[in-house]
Amino acid sequence: MDPNIAPFLSQLQSLYGSFDPDKVQTRRRSYYSYVAYPTAGQQTFSFFSTAIGSSNRQLTNIQQSGRLDNPLIVKAIRMRYFITAQNVSAWAGTDVSTIYSDLVNGLFTVGVLTVNIGSKEWMTIPTPFYYAPPAYGKPEVFAAGTSGANISRMPFADLPNTKAAAFVVDPSFLIGNNQNFLITLEYPSGLVPVIGTTVVTSNTVLYVGCDIDGIEIRPVQ
Repeated sequence: MDPNIAPFLSQLQSLYGSFDPDKVQTRRRSYYSYVAYPTAGQQTFSFFSTAIGSSNRQLTNIQQSGRLDNPLIVKAIRMRYFITAQNVSAWAGTDVSTIYSDLVNGLFTVGVLTVNIGSKEWMTIPTPFYYAPPAYGKPEVFAAGTSGANISRMPFADLPNTKAAAFVVDPSFLIGNNQNFLITLEYPSGLVPVIGTTVVTSNTVLYVGCDIDGIEIRPVQ
């Protein structure tokens, strides 16, 4: 028996009635979901509620809303972000002209991530962008500001990206492919508007995302 499956055998049998561990295989699998963050902020963001058919592969790779293709043993959770057509030359020496303001004193420094499986709240992570960062080895790049202009060096910050910063789920938990699940990002203290409004505009959208990474269990091919 695959050692990844052994701790979840009884749970798999209760979910599917009968489960033969010798007739399945495991592989590494990651699911991701991104949602737009409005400049005025929003109280709650729901991940994995929109499937590919209603979105695109840059924003999600989930085939069904709130459901997985196969059972997944979740090993890690990561929070990410990206900005469409980011204007890196927007820096003008003010808080509103750089996303740095949001990374060190804005929307990324607060919030609560909640994982729900079925009707059960499974876990919560406070300040999830800091405690469950991308941790994917992205290199740091520093810029010296606009060439020829009398502007100071642009401030730089990013979410923790070293391997040691990863949020490892221990003990791991299982999401069955016939179980509804939902992951939400909430700001219970109120709306947190975007500070860097010169960088994030109606044309350059900020997307925040969640990635669940683990071991997928699927029938032998």
